[in-house]
Amino acid sequence: MQKKKDDAETKSSAKKKGKGVEANQKALKFQEFLMENDINVFSTETLDDDYQTVVFRSRVEAKSQILPLAIFIDTSVFTLIRTQIVTGVSEAKRPRVSEYINELNVKYKIFKYYLRPDGIVYLDICLPFVEDTFDSKMIQLMLSVLVQHLEEVYEDFMECVWSRDSAKEKEKEPAQEAPAE
Repeated sequence: MQKKKDDAETKSSAKKKGKGVEANQKALKFQEFLMENDINVFSTETLDDDYQTVVFRSRVEAKSQILPLAIFIDTSVFTLIRTQIVTGVSEAKRPRVSEYINELNVKYKIFKYYLRPDGIVYLDICLPFVEDTFDSKMIQLMLSVLVQHLEEVYEDFMECVWSRDSAKEKEKEPAQEAPAE
């Protein structure tokens, strides 16, 4: 009886120390789901961390723009779908963008937007899954919901990012010459 217990502990320990998708049962299930459904738009990267994180990278299209997307599947109870919305938000525009992000975060429960100090805006979807309840179809569904959401808000979001309506931003604009008559 003790030998069986020791063998099980050794296998469990080896599994935890393993590298790649094989060390993470949820990531393995997702990879198998992708193969079974002939979905080949993801590249994978295994991180060297305590949670055996596997990153599935791809892209998503919104309003004819291609946005980087990553699904972080690890051994914690959370699976994260992260989309990079925009980079290079200037200091002058950050207050306005932050305000808009807060409005979106209040309006949409499943999505969390945030603006990093380096001017990158991310959109996250966090899904709780333990190994036994992991559901690749739910990830697929949430990717569809993500695309629908981005189709709905992306133009307004980018208008907020790129418009030049604050006095501080107008000071930085080059003067335009009046058209010749």
